[in-house]
Amino acid sequence: MSWLVMLNETYNNVFGKGTNGPLPIAHTTQNADIEIIVDSGGNYVSSRVLFNDKETLIPCSEASASRSGKNPVSHPLHDKLQYVAGDYSYFGGNKGSEFHKKYMEQLEEWCSSAYSNKKVCAVYNYLKKGCLIHDLIREGILVCDKNNQLIDKWTGNKDEKPPIFKTLASKQNQSDAFVRFGVTGFDNIVNLWDDPKVCQDYIDYYLSKQKERQLCYITGEMVPCSNNHPKKIRHPADQAKIISANDESGFTYRGRFRSAEEAVQVGYEVSQKAHNALKWLIAKQGKSFGDKVFLLWGTKAQKVPSLTGDTFDEAFLYEDELNSNEPMIYTKEEIARRFNRAISGYKASIDSHTDLALIGLDSATQGRLSITFYREFHGTQGNELFDNIKAWHEECSWIHTYKKHNNKLIEFIGAPALDDIAKVAFGTEQNRVIRAESKLIGATVERLLPCIVDHAHIPVDIVHALVRKAICPQNYKEYYNWRKVVTITCSVYKRHRFEKTNSKEVWNVNVDNDSMDIVYNCGRLLAVADEIERHALWLQNEDRETNAIRYFTKFAVEPCKTWRIINDKLVPYIRRLGSKAAMYCRIKEEISAKIPPDKFAELKNLDGRMILGFDAQKNEFRRIKSGGDKK
Repeated sequence: MSWLVMLNETYNNVFGKGTNGPLPIAHTTQNADIEIIVDSGGNYVSSRVLFNDKETLIPCSEASASRSGKNPVSHPLHDKLQYVAGDYSYFGGNKGSEFHKKYMEQLEEWCSSAYSNKKVCAVYNYLKKGCLIHDLIREGILVCDKNNQLIDKWTGNKDEKPPIFKTLASKQNQSDAFVRFGVTGFDNIVNLWDDPKVCQDYIDYYLSKQKERQLCYITGEMVPCSNNHPKKIRHPADQAKIISANDESGFTYRGRFRSAEEAVQVGYEVSQKAHNALKWLIAKQGKSFGDKVFLLWGTKAQKVPSLTGDTFDEAFLYEDELNSNEPMIYTKEEIARRFNRAISGYKASIDSHTDLALIGLDSATQGRLSITFYREFHGTQGNELFDNIKAWHEECSWIHTYKKHNNKLIEFIGAPALDDIAKVAFGTEQNRVIRAESKLIGATVERLLPCIVDHAHIPVDIVHALVRKAICPQNYKEYYNWRKVVTITCSVYKRHRFEKTNSKEVWNVNVDNDSMDIVYNCGRLLAVADEIERHALWLQNEDRETNAIRYFTKFAVEPCKTWRIINDKLVPYIRRLGSKAAMYCRIKEEISAKIPPDKFAELKNLDGRMILGFDAQKNEFRRIKSGGDKK
């Protein structure tokens, strides 16, 4: 349960020190549909339908925060019409008057307590009149039929559709509308959800009601403990809980514990603080892949890298420079400089008292949230983490041209994002984009995280999956998608060879003209063939696939036999190029001299070194075309 300790400490460090911090305890958020303003005397003033500013901070109890259709418990102040409207049944509400009765009893108890708030009392005095829906109908907010009953669905002209039906979710009717309150006549804070005194008064009132004390397993103190822990952790509609003890069926703990309290007991305030800190951190810096969420954070709200992002993001987003209007420089040296500066900035916040944590969350069912990945980094362990992050980006460094900024493709040198690796390894081209199932992406990202955090080896099946995709260009209708597959494969395979050979092989994005590796040189040879034909086609304004690409897969399986075919087909293109073919032919001869004929004849099933050689040679040709020194 150390994650609770870390989150509780985070909450204590950051709450109240900014305008966009975690929620206060005993509060949650809800999207409101209707706003009603009353005066200090409890009289109706105005109302409106909400469209844009719907999210509302509302007081809640343990039970109401976890309520469901089987457990209809009212919130203490803002709530749905069935709870707050005394005339709900009169206008066709089918939930019964008990909802409103219990809501009013609960609100009256707060207003009669030592923590009573005059604004809340004004709302209570208004609701006692039992005319809320009547007022909303009179103002045109709600709509009735000829029998004075609320209409479930609008069946009239779409152009005349009332605003309330436009803001409600598709499966909701008017009686499901959520109402929030404001009060005028006291001070300049009208919105009760923005009033810090209303918030604190409710917290004090709610905590005063909790009399029973039990041992909190987190703090070791005798305090009021929680039986109903918060939901809405990953997003506002999330129904899954990390801590739950519903054992009425399934019997998950019986046989080991007699009661839920024996399994775990967490203090109410600790639970609230930890869960609210987690919600805030996920919204602020968490990375979501389907149902999976990954979060790295510091207990003092330090800046931390995203872990799952690519080198470009890590280099340029540290100081939010992508939002500036200054011209961006994407050279290898500039990206490296900014990336190193970002890592140095992260490390500067590390001292002997620093606590960092990395958590992964996933839900197997709608109501249960599991911690699938967890690491803690205390003191100088944070420096080791950042060193491992830096090593990942350096060891996976390659040239990539698939990333877009301001709707323009940009080139960057570094490591790809983890979700891009997952999509390339296990996805397919769909509607001109490489896509994969979100669950598969999340699972792959989770398997890759230890490669960064712990400097662990990349799973071999992911490496092999990437190589299989890279040697099959025919699976991609769009050439740039295959290019993305190739460069990401080079990044990962480069790191794989670095691990496999115990740091003896260090491949570079620049072509290695001195390498005698036969597989690497086979890839270079194929790149030359591709460039010769591509250049010749360009001179004739032809745009089609080259023979090198057509035979790419076959070449990877039987290079010697396939090369004879490709080489024969190059003859007319070399003639077409004339003197321009001299450079290509010279490079082809130099590479061929590094490939022993006898070994070439026996070579089968080339590995990822072929992809490294192919793309390194292609990068060399791009450098020459862009004005680099010709060889």
